[in-house]
Amino acid sequence: MITDSPLPAAFILLLGLVSCIAGTASAGENQWRSIAGPVTAQVIRIIDGDTIEVDAHPWPGHAVRVSVRLRGIDTPERRSRCADQRAAALLARDELERLVSNFPTVELINVSGGKYYGRVLADMKAGNRDVAAAMLESGLARAYRGGKRHKPQCAG
Repeated sequence: MITDSPLPAAFILLLGLVSCIAGTASAGENQWRSIAGPVTAQVIRIIDGDTIEVDAHPWPGHAVRVSVRLRGIDTPERRSRCADQRAAALLARDELERLVSNFPTVELINVSGGKYYGRVLADMKAGNRDVAAAMLESGLARAYRGGKRHKPQCAG
């Protein structure tokens, strides 16, 4: 025999309320997963051909020091076992430094967090120039859309 008890109805209402609150929290969290920008940043140092350290200025009077991985490119690794890759990594690093060194600040656009080893991922402009596009044009970077990275074979 089934009886009309207010308990199941209250329980269903409570579950609905909890799911609405959880949905709202998730939506709130998602809005902070990326920042459209631009965020003005002062370059502190060039780490390698696709990563720089900056003091980003998201709000007046506040700075955040962070490493930024340039979106859309990959450059050779300085710690490669291959001497030719280490040399190419130095060239890429020097090119990135050349591209940003004449500007007091750069702009970070479409900034997002994630699995980038403590770095954020962003598009970057130095003046009116897209830095990643300039690195690709230089031939010292290759296009990278995520996933498994290209591992070059050592010569000789």
